[in-house]
Amino acid sequence: GEFGPSLHGFAASNLISGKLPNQPGVLAAYVRDAPAVLPGTTMPAMPISEGEARDVAAYLYTLEP
Repeated sequence: GEFGPSLHGFAASNLISGKLPNQPGVLAAYVRDAPAVLPGTTMPAMPISEGEARDVAAYLYTLEP
């Protein structure tokens, strides 16, 4: 992608989008429907299932610095 911050080292981040605690459930919800979790964010809602959102979150936690 050409938009958004680098996700390199995401696993070591304390916050999601600089505002939310970096916890698996919060991340999965944010990945699936960011505007519902953090109003005003520029990340759009994604048309994925809860299971797919958990898979994306699990992948993001593999991104070490």
